[in-house]
Amino acid sequence: MWLSTALGLLSLATFASAAPYNETYAPWNLNSNQNAQSPLDYDTDNVPSSYFPSPDNWRFPFYTVLMDKFADGDPSNNDFFGTLYEWDWRETQLRYGGDVKGLESKLDYLAGMGIKGIFVSGTPFINQLWQADSYSALDFTTLDPHWGGMNDWRQLIQSVHARGMYYMVDFTVGTMGDLISWKGYENASAPFSLDEYDATWKDPKYYPWNFQRYLDFQVDNDRNASCSLPTFWQDDGTMVAVQESGCKASDFDQYGDMEAFGVHPDWQRQLSKFASVQDRLREWQEPVMDKIIHFSCLALKVLDFDAIRVGFDRGCKAEQGIPRPGYLVNTPRKKQTLTIIVTH
Repeated sequence: MWLSTALGLLSLATFASAAPYNETYAPWNLNSNQNAQSPLDYDTDNVPSSYFPSPDNWRFPFYTVLMDKFADGDPSNNDFFGTLYEWDWRETQLRYGGDVKGLESKLDYLAGMGIKGIFVSGTPFINQLWQADSYSALDFTTLDPHWGGMNDWRQLIQSVHARGMYYMVDFTVGTMGDLISWKGYENASAPFSLDEYDATWKDPKYYPWNFQRYLDFQVDNDRNASCSLPTFWQDDGTMVAVQESGCKASDFDQYGDMEAFGVHPDWQRQLSKFASVQDRLREWQEPVMDKIIHFSCLALKVLDFDAIRVGFDRGCKAEQGIPRPGYLVNTPRKKQTLTIIVTH
């Protein structure tokens, strides 16, 4: 992670080099490269001695788990940051306490039902304090301590593999946290606009560790005239005619706000801030996708996951962001190709 003690003093586009490694986050941080100068330098020697082979055929029963609501195996991490906005088992909008150790305690039950694959909905990485569903990632290399640390995850994955089962991890790159607002619309919804808005940091009062802002992705309000939007498609297969001239040079879509549901063109809703509370990562730009691919490889290398679900939010061409078959062949020393399940 880029760890900065002067985060609030930095401008929108100053995250150009990594700050010194902080040992405080070591039990949860997949990256241990203290000399990393960019997210693409993140790496570690802290890896398993061997890797479980991926299956030849993924056609077997899967069980989907909502981790926070499933089983609480370690109550000590429920209120990890000691705030009033994390855990209350009586509140559906806060954390219940489910975690990695809780899931591990139920593996015999799942195996007894004939389950061969486990998919945990929501990213294992750090979310906002109260975000129980884990669909508001703040980072893709630091694990959420409410679920467990690296040792907990390794124990879980080893236990899964010991039963001849497989684990699919969720990379929720289509929705991030709620750290960005639009200039002039800080307290109001910004209408959709292809011209995009200048972004400002919300700098929330309550946040985990130093994740008041995204550390691996930049906001840039300059305009890139050569930028082209991905191709969008209607439900009937026809192409959407989009008239635009460039886009912001940002790692995030800055097209305004839109409610999550309702009568709106799908392509506009997919570019807008989801429900006005989840930032949209611009994964259709190659530099952003390069980071996502690198973080995916690092997660597999460290924790020996068997597959990754990458949830994109727009129907774009394969050459504009969707990882192609074989994209990650042999990258992190798996015996077979890493499987990426792409969903929309």
